[in-house]
Amino acid sequence: MAVVRVGSSGGIGGLLREIILASFPALFLCLLLDFFAGAFLGKFFEKIMVEYPIILVILPGLMGLRGNIYGSLASRFTTMLHLGEMNPALKDKNVVKNIFISILLSLLPVTILWLVGVIKIREVGTAVAVFLIVITSTLFTSLLLGYSTALATIIPFKKGIDPDAVAAPIVTSIADLITIPLLVGFMFLYEGNPKTFYLLLVLGVILSLIVSKGSKIGKRERKIFVEVLSIVGALAFISSISGTLLESYSEIIHASIIFSVMYPAILDSTGNLGSVIGAKTSTRIHLGEIEKLFNKTTAIEISLYTILAAILGILANLIAIGVVKLTLNTQIGLVKPFLLLYPLLTFGVMWMAYFLAITFDRLGLDPDNATVPTITTLADIFSTLFTVVVAHLIV
Repeated sequence: MAVVRVGSSGGIGGLLREIILASFPALFLCLLLDFFAGAFLGKFFEKIMVEYPIILVILPGLMGLRGNIYGSLASRFTTMLHLGEMNPALKDKNVVKNIFISILLSLLPVTILWLVGVIKIREVGTAVAVFLIVITSTLFTSLLLGYSTALATIIPFKKGIDPDAVAAPIVTSIADLITIPLLVGFMFLYEGNPKTFYLLLVLGVILSLIVSKGSKIGKRERKIFVEVLSIVGALAFISSISGTLLESYSEIIHASIIFSVMYPAILDSTGNLGSVIGAKTSTRIHLGEIEKLFNKTTAIEISLYTILAAILGILANLIAIGVVKLTLNTQIGLVKPFLLLYPLLTFGVMWMAYFLAITFDRLGLDPDNATVPTITTLADIFSTLFTVVVAHLIV
């Protein structure tokens, strides 16, 4: 199946068509999904801040972790599709193998994040409860995300759209959409109906084992597992920086009102744009399209995506105004510092993604496995810092 790849034949016109017809709709859909998650976070931000502060330490890393693992899964799927190594079907053996690997990859970093949260907060009373809530939500989220990732790459590929332009943003946004509501849902279920909670925990384990039966792990899959696990394990510690910042400055973010709702959208949109450039660069490296350190096509892409980021920033602020009014019954307006500075944040993150992909390739690592996890983690840190700074300016 022929998939048009911008930069090989489409030129600037092809890139503009891709951004307008593929990336913008995908990123805008992601923005809407993020605000669904943001509405949950804003509604229960104070409860989490007071009763489960460990979750605030874990939350950015948890969101980033799912984007990391399933963003890299999407990157692997798109490369395999472009190289003809995978059939565009859910029953393909590569789909089942990689989904099972991703479920396993989700569990250890979650445990690391929980340990960091316990050490930071030193609140033993809720530590076990938070661990059970996070593990249960991780099992169900991983199953949903695994097949969502496969569909997010297979469907565009079948339609002749480059899945690199849409898959990573969709996957990371679905991750955020699922992560916060499931986390909050299991939190209330643990409090109100412990028996049902434990039954669902057992069900999650059983479903994961059923998926494992359909996957025969070979040498290549073991290499992917070790490579990605070492990367996401290290990134889990780095992600704790975002969580520490969020928990430490939670009162400022809560006081700003708008950023308690916008926080998931800011993290996700920034990571999405970095993931798009990272995934595109990784695929170009595999196809031998990048020979020099500076790539003109990528420079044009980043410039155009920065303009798109400015548009997304305006839309995010407008949607946030509506969400805050509906969920918190509070009137807010446009945040000028956010609108001015957000495009600069994304510009820097996208260039970082490009150079990370090249660096990983030169270090002998598969950029498909390393770039998306790394850039989304770094984007979470910079986005959290950005949110704290802008919230401080308006409070």
